[in-house]
Amino acid sequence: MDSRIEYAFELLEPRLSSAIKSLGEETVGKIDEIRLRTNRELSLSMGSEDIVSEGVTVTAEDIDRTFKTAFSYSLHSFSRELSEGYITVRGGNRVGICGTLAPSDGVRGDTLKYISSVNIRIAREIKGCAEGIFSECFADGPCGLLVIGPPSSGKTTLLRDLSRLLGGRYKVSLIDERNEISASLRGVPQNDVGKLTDVFSGYEKPKGISAAVRVMSPRVIIADEIGTRADCEALEYAHCSGVALVTAVHGLNLSDVEKNPALKRLIGSGAFKWAAELSQSRVSRVTRID
Repeated sequence: MDSRIEYAFELLEPRLSSAIKSLGEETVGKIDEIRLRTNRELSLSMGSEDIVSEGVTVTAEDIDRTFKTAFSYSLHSFSRELSEGYITVRGGNRVGICGTLAPSDGVRGDTLKYISSVNIRIAREIKGCAEGIFSECFADGPCGLLVIGPPSSGKTTLLRDLSRLLGGRYKVSLIDERNEISASLRGVPQNDVGKLTDVFSGYEKPKGISAAVRVMSPRVIIADEIGTRADCEALEYAHCSGVALVTAVHGLNLSDVEKNPALKRLIGSGAFKWAAELSQSRVSRVTRID
């Protein structure tokens, strides 16, 4: 069984993990998300399919155990993650939480209380999934690539494998804000992100991009889920400094992405030579845009 699923089970009460394991190894291997909702039945996501484990009701105690285990029973040590509603845990899995927002009192930042739902998103390291696009887009060396896809379309998985492939040949700076790509533990990537890759884990993207350009002289910068003006300005700075950009953004296609003025400006700057559109966890279209 995949170690990442096993790591996810460590966050659950045994009766919940046992109920999932009873579905069989083949089914368990397809799970993308494990969702817990207070006083409702346990549910699982596998691609576009959502299934409910009938008769397996999640209690407030189940939620509390998973939530506190994800945060290592030390909430004050993860105040930023708590305020943002998610944390990356062992193996690169991401635990998202949903509840009642307690706004900042001027001393502490926003935080969550009365946690009512938890979503454990299973990280996938699929070596080889990016080899086709790597061969097509990087045959002549590093260049800009914009990966476009809706949520859960496989953007992060593709970037992870591109990091491995590009980082096997060139100096790469990986701006891994949420630690989903490298799954670094005490500074050591648990995923294979390339022997020449330097990981900026936990950095906000603009700060990490700026630091990478200044101190690591990368040939390529890889960053996931861009979209803010600050993200785009930092990437434009890196592009003007001669660094190739490989990054991902939410959207259906290039036209959809260009509705965002900051992204449209970045694309118009010539930062990207290629755009790759993802659908149902595969590359559906690659377009040359320079």
